[in-house]
Amino acid sequence: MERPEWFTSGDLDGFFGLFFSGFPDLLLIVGLAPVCGFPLSFVASHILPGAAISVLAGNLFYAWQARRLARKEDRSDVTAIPFGINTPTIFAYVFLVMGPVYLRTHDANLAWHAGIFASLISGVIQTAGAYCTDWLRRNTPRAALLSPLAGLALAFLCLGFIFGVFQQAAIALLPMVVLFALYGSHLKLPYRLPPALIAIGIGALLVAVLRRLHVYTVPTPALPAVKLYLPKAVNAFGLVAQRTFWPYLAIIAPLAVLDTLASLMILESVSLAGDRYDTRPSLLMNGVGTIAAACLGSPFPTTLYLGHAAHKANGARSGYSVLNGLVTIALCTTGVLPVVLHFVPLEVAAPVVVWFGLITVAQAVTEVPFQQAIAVILGLVPALSQWATSIADTVARKAGSSLMEVAPRMGGDLALGGLIALGQGSLLTSMIWSAALAFMIQRRFAPAAGWLTAAAVLSAVGVIHAYRLSPNGVESLIGWWVAPEFTLAYAAGAVFVLGCSWYARRA
Repeated sequence: MERPEWFTSGDLDGFFGLFFSGFPDLLLIVGLAPVCGFPLSFVASHILPGAAISVLAGNLFYAWQARRLARKEDRSDVTAIPFGINTPTIFAYVFLVMGPVYLRTHDANLAWHAGIFASLISGVIQTAGAYCTDWLRRNTPRAALLSPLAGLALAFLCLGFIFGVFQQAAIALLPMVVLFALYGSHLKLPYRLPPALIAIGIGALLVAVLRRLHVYTVPTPALPAVKLYLPKAVNAFGLVAQRTFWPYLAIIAPLAVLDTLASLMILESVSLAGDRYDTRPSLLMNGVGTIAAACLGSPFPTTLYLGHAAHKANGARSGYSVLNGLVTIALCTTGVLPVVLHFVPLEVAAPVVVWFGLITVAQAVTEVPFQQAIAVILGLVPALSQWATSIADTVARKAGSSLMEVAPRMGGDLALGGLIALGQGSLLTSMIWSAALAFMIQRRFAPAAGWLTAAAVLSAVGVIHAYRLSPNGVESLIGWWVAPEFTLAYAAGAVFVLGCSWYARRA
């Protein structure tokens, strides 16, 4: 039996494609650090090394898995599953977990621990999901599986960054046009150059020229020294005892379940492309990689990436995965990334993030039955509400006030209370409403009533909708019977929907 090659010419193409899918994520981790109160030196020494180890371990595993399958089936065209840091969870954990903790406490270390807690719980759920996720997928409408991630992508990937592009139009607008033209048209570039490399390169050139002309001037934070940074072990499991972090389970748990389901869908697409990997070990590595990242100080989960079919078509096999892991660890353990961000500001890399956010939203709308598209669109609203609440909170703080002071002045001009309530536990709320409406459209009233009953229970204990306003902003209100108006309304709705089921059977 012929042994598969370690590296082929197609692996170089695959590496560039995979690397420039994950490179903006690394820039995001550095660029969004101020939201959580992290100095760049802290990111370089405490966060990036752990993230890099988890990416390297996953890339090596999936490369080994590909070579093992190639030997087993005596094939030379097996392609490793692409793997990297999970983009949606970067935004979710920065803006919905670590950022709020820092705003409330002004303790960057506590915010970091909250992120590690989130990553650890996510990894545990993903690991458990390797054994039971398929059942949830079979019994949940696709609208409910796609809509929460689409809402997160629309709010925090698209809106959050496209405004930055237009604010820094001199350096970011042309790269966005270039990227959208190349990605949208699927043009084959000379030497198979990645569109993201072209767009980011143009942006970096604009930054250099405009800085030289003193047109673009942005204060640069102190950069960490370029040297070797080794990962530091963290007692991640000890953080589970901190009840302060438990309210964030309403964000962490559904996102982890959705991530696992998305990985399962990616494995199906990999199988359709001709590489039939065992499902359980493929999902287990994802969960174990995330746990390892948390134990080494990274608050950002890992995930399987889309794009296997494209890498396979370009001739990539297993070497591209190994090369991606090695280059990632070289960038993340040397303090180079903050320096790169000096020459490639976040606004220049933002169009890549915006594009993948748009793809996520489009996928959610197009990959469900036409009649259920309305359920997907409804599911976008809770995440948009949470995003709008964060904007309102930021505006109030910058004006020297707080939402607690501003809300009573709104009266009937703005339903601020409804905006906040809908945003609390937005991912769960999105899933519940999308599932319930999708089942109603199908006249499957009993499961729709089940989802509404779940909403009643979750609101009764404060996981969704319940909140209180304090000088520190919006705080979750976990307890018993903390949102009775929602609990009773959902319970009554479940009874009504069951009545519809009875009526439909008699009609």
